[in-house]
Amino acid sequence: MDVNVTEMLEEFMGSALVTWVHLFEGIVDEEETGSLSQEYMEVNSNSQNAVRQYLKLTNGVYLNEVMRIIDPNPKVEQIYYNVGDDKILRVQNFSILNRHLRSYYQENLQQLVLMPLPNVAVLGRDPLTEGAVAELRRLLLLLLGCAVQCERKETFIQQIQCLDIDTQAEIALCIQEVTQDPSTVLPLEFGDTCGLNGAELQTLFCSMARQIQNLLAQRDTHLERIAELIQERESSTTHITTSSGFGDGPPEGLAVQLAEGKAKLRRLKQEL
Repeated sequence: MDVNVTEMLEEFMGSALVTWVHLFEGIVDEEETGSLSQEYMEVNSNSQNAVRQYLKLTNGVYLNEVMRIIDPNPKVEQIYYNVGDDKILRVQNFSILNRHLRSYYQENLQQLVLMPLPNVAVLGRDPLTEGAVAELRRLLLLLLGCAVQCERKETFIQQIQCLDIDTQAEIALCIQEVTQDPSTVLPLEFGDTCGLNGAELQTLFCSMARQIQNLLAQRDTHLERIAELIQERESSTTHITTSSGFGDGPPEGLAVQLAEGKAKLRRLKQEL
């Protein structure tokens, strides 16, 4: 494993968000979720534990369990426990978690998540990259937002208060980011806006307008990408049929990209 990647993972695993999510380890039933790839574990002994803990977060199992502690009544969806090195199962686990997060924010907290949900393809298929670390941070941030606003928030806040002062301060900044930043979440109930003055209302509505513009731009981009993927699939299918005399369907990678593109489009339509 590249030294820079190892150092990046060690730094991330020492962050306040990771420290917070590890508070759930005593609650989550720690079952063996499959062996880790040898290529991932070719690191020196000082870094091995950090990498192992990181990979535990990127198989999607542990974080789904954390979310089900925060919200014990999710829509019934099966978590794939024996993930191992199966990238497709990791992607599916993170897709399940994304749906749970979005549903909880909208239905329970009455908030619309404006920032893009974590990219499940990056997390599931390329976990040992800088991009995956950024996506995982965003995922932990959304989990934290659920924890400090749910029905059991007093319990979870007490857990945070048991940490050292510096870590508490960093987590407080993260909470502020995920609950008060208008580019992150938008309240769906506007009762509190009655007390806002004209300038504050203008700021709020300008922020909403920018977010709508961003959503429309993302929708159009994904529509174009879906059209490209459909053309590539048709071209690949034609080539396979011509070469072998029969078609076995599109290549697995292309099919996954197409499915992900359609899922993103559905999410954007729901948000709009």
